[in-house]
Amino acid sequence: MGAKFALALRRSPLPLAQFSVPLEASAALLGAVIAGLLLMAPLDLGQSAEGSALHLDLMVLNMPRAAAAGAAFAVVSAALVVALGRRSAWVAAFGSAAVLLFDHFWNRDPATTGAMTTFNYIDSIFSGILLGALAVAVFGKPVATGAYLIGALSAILVGDQTALPESGHHNPLIEWAAGGSPPIWLVLVAVILLALGVAVQRADPTVEEANTDLAIGPILSALVLVSATALSTEWFVRHAGTGAQIGVTVAITVMAAMVSALLLPGREGTLVLLSVAIANAGSAIVAVPRPDWSAPLPVFAVVIGLAAGRRWRSPWSALTATAGLAVFAAATADTARAHPLLPVAGVTLTALVIGYCFGAAVPRTAGSAVVAVAVLIVPCLVVALRGSSFGRVAYSPYWYRDPDAVTSSLPGWMALVITLGCALGLSMLWRLRSPDDTAVAEPNPLAAGLVRPAA
Repeated sequence: MGAKFALALRRSPLPLAQFSVPLEASAALLGAVIAGLLLMAPLDLGQSAEGSALHLDLMVLNMPRAAAAGAAFAVVSAALVVALGRRSAWVAAFGSAAVLLFDHFWNRDPATTGAMTTFNYIDSIFSGILLGALAVAVFGKPVATGAYLIGALSAILVGDQTALPESGHHNPLIEWAAGGSPPIWLVLVAVILLALGVAVQRADPTVEEANTDLAIGPILSALVLVSATALSTEWFVRHAGTGAQIGVTVAITVMAAMVSALLLPGREGTLVLLSVAIANAGSAIVAVPRPDWSAPLPVFAVVIGLAAGRRWRSPWSALTATAGLAVFAAATADTARAHPLLPVAGVTLTALVIGYCFGAAVPRTAGSAVVAVAVLIVPCLVVALRGSSFGRVAYSPYWYRDPDAVTSSLPGWMALVITLGCALGLSMLWRLRSPDDTAVAEPNPLAAGLVRPAA
């Protein structure tokens, strides 16, 4: 009798568990948006204008290193919480978001206190932990996984394509995006949703137990790729940027991508190679100036791209689209500023291709997927090429894309060479690795589940 009563009690869902799907999806979406924005658009130009020129310069100079640190922490946190289990992943995501909320509330004016660089590192590190832990928390749940990818990719795109704000601009949405840091109330909402996500896991008896196996492959993969990208780009901007130096840096980028892909199990490194290619091609497009009405387009394009990638799963098609985007960037470099629709087209095409890449080649394990997301966070070689004239890895001396900057077709052609190198790496990866136990062989990874629950 007691056993029957206990079994019936276990099968009856708790009130909170009945809303687990929308709660987890909302928490995944907003948590990924917060993390992506803080990693990619960390500078609040309204507040930083009140600080000294030296502190602002030091902050911009350290932004690539802070982004690299955040990317590394994202992969490490994902590997650690995989070993601890899904409940621990939700707790880690909630804890990191709570630290971000406290830091933003406590340091509401870092510009006047001279703590901008420290503030940015704290944001980057805990945003990386949030991004990595949240991936493990939701992977294997189709709706929440889709929400996480939409939030992360959209936020990364918005942050990467943000322009320097114009004087006298009074559009609240554009001013908020260009300001970098999301408002405190939005971070608070994310913390509340993540807390509810933790509560849902405690109320769900079907959540799998800890795995206890530490995923070393993703950590080594991210260490190789993040380190090679950060060191090579910083080396590049300290030199004149001759043809030989460009060739060496391109070779380092492609080789690091190949090694990183091979360090992941099976063919899961496919998405890493695609991410390296699209990160450079997307950075090469002229994204500004563009009209305010086009601001939501990248989000819609990411959703369409993810759906298309799930429907037509071809990494080679993704590389072909990436190569086409690089050619578009090179061909329109001299005319995009004079025709506002060209930046709109470039931004929309970038979002479509990124969404397609992640839809077509998302791996089954969260760690491998986080490595691919981390590639998009670290400023790539094309960003270093754009910043070589003023000696830092950035689009402009103030980090964001400058509508008045001089453009060149060279970044687009260099992105095309990197894409061809990634195609060579993909061919080698597919020859060396069997399609067994990889997401590439599955027809619909988001619908089927990206992480198999423990028996």
